[in-house]
Amino acid sequence: MSNANKPDILAALDAELILELTKKLVAIPTVNPPGQEAEYAQFIHDTLAGWGIEVELVPEPEPERPQVVAWVRGRGDGPTFILNAHMDTVPPGDEARWTKPPFEVTQEGDLLYGLGTCDMKGSLASIMAILKALHDSNAGLPGTLMAQFPMGEETDEPGTKTLLAKGYTGDMAITMEPTNSQIGPGTRGACWYRVEVEGPSAHCGLSAADAPDVMHVVQRFMAEVEALHEEVCQQKHHLLDSPAARVTEVSAGETHNSRARRAVMLVDRRMLPHESVEAVGEDLRERLTQAIGGREGVRGKVSFVDLNEATETPLDSELVQVLSRNTREVDGAEPRIWGPPYGSDMRNFVVDAGIPCVNYGAGDFRRCHQPDECVPFGDLVQVARITFGTVLDVIG
Repeated sequence: MSNANKPDILAALDAELILELTKKLVAIPTVNPPGQEAEYAQFIHDTLAGWGIEVELVPEPEPERPQVVAWVRGRGDGPTFILNAHMDTVPPGDEARWTKPPFEVTQEGDLLYGLGTCDMKGSLASIMAILKALHDSNAGLPGTLMAQFPMGEETDEPGTKTLLAKGYTGDMAITMEPTNSQIGPGTRGACWYRVEVEGPSAHCGLSAADAPDVMHVVQRFMAEVEALHEEVCQQKHHLLDSPAARVTEVSAGETHNSRARRAVMLVDRRMLPHESVEAVGEDLRERLTQAIGGREGVRGKVSFVDLNEATETPLDSELVQVLSRNTREVDGAEPRIWGPPYGSDMRNFVVDAGIPCVNYGAGDFRRCHQPDECVPFGDLVQVARITFGTVLDVIG
């Protein structure tokens, strides 16, 4: 697009509107579980429609929890850029631990407090304000801006995945998760396996020769997982934290004076992009076999539970380069590149749809999922301006 037009369009982004929308969005609970996005989705839909913006409620995958997709369409001879922000939040937990009301924005200096201010209703408000600024500009750019507001991200539900599968796709995307204003072109993956061990019931008074002890196997397997962690954490990545392995749940035993007949463990395995879930599963099976050690009457099973794929968008991709350039232009500083330790719907864009994507948003993720969640308002506006500039460069 013309460099002369870009500053005028950017100037139309209304910081006060971002603040006003953030307050309204936080006031509508979207706690998940159980999943309460319907009223919130309707508010987004009606607000955008009232501004004259093309918007749609998408009833899949759950009709009672509709998703929202909106567009500011261009001439049709340019790319489509997607901005994505999920609608749900985690529960507030014990509200007595909050010093500010969770479902109301409290502003103290530059900080906005409230459930979802950081993760990620402030970012969603920014996307709505970007849509309005672009729509009102009548710029007629070649490309299209699409906004996606999915359900269920906090509990790994297929909100964004469903939208992409239904054809709501584009050429590149930003998921505006809190990255403390850093560009996040990758995320570690995670997979979970259930490990079951069974053996004969026996009185604790019997000797080891009379019956094998399932808990001895459990102890040895947990030592195997600890050794696995020490091995994989030696791997290094230019962005992401090293892999990890740990047992996170154990259930075993029936009575205080009987040997455990059955034990169930859950293994959490953090992964880098080059690692495969199949290889992780096979490794755990080998380690379980080693832990059982041929004990007669003891059998074990390793079962896949779930997967969040690791993702990576190359640093030399157009998306990272344009976002970096706009950071320099708007912020006057070199962009900071970071590998978020959390998962996000970025994996649906990169893995499921093959769309280049990064995490990029205001706020420190360490302030999320806890009482007195907050986001700096100045950062929220600055990130919105950088994001908007990136969108304009790509679709223009």
